[in-house]
Amino acid sequence: KVALIASGKVISGFSMYRNFALGADVCNAARSFLFSLGCIQALKCNTNTCPTGITTQNKDLSWGLDPSSKQVRVANFHRETVKACQEIMGATGVESWSHVRPHHVCRRIGLGQSRTLEEIFDHFNVGKGELLDGSGPARLVKCWDLNDGVSIRAM
Repeated sequence: KVALIASGKVISGFSMYRNFALGADVCNAARSFLFSLGCIQALKCNTNTCPTGITTQNKDLSWGLDPSSKQVRVANFHRETVKACQEIMGATGVESWSHVRPHHVCRRIGLGQSRTLEEIFDHFNVGKGELLDGSGPARLVKCWDLNDGVSIRAM
């Protein structure tokens, strides 16, 4: 079994929910937790001069990073983000993140028009073995058929 870990722009309960709808088993967040620590996006992370003290070893700058207060903020952010995702699941009648599917999420595609993720992304409708026998969506079959030296066989 392969676990799909989604990361990138995971900043809210809805972004977690959307990633689960797209097939993720786990969501990984980084930037949002930096925000909960107080990151101001000064873009100084690699220079050891982070003005908030988050990404520096410089004692003159790191005084602002007080672990006793920041741990509470990070824990609160995590708890409330997961709670928001759970609330969305409840509102859509889903009992577990593993039951969230592409048809549970809509995207606005125009004025007064929306489609589910299932309608937008045809690759969600791939049946078992269709990529192996070449009968799946053409766009995915083309990617699947790339000769990268890796042998893939049906299980």
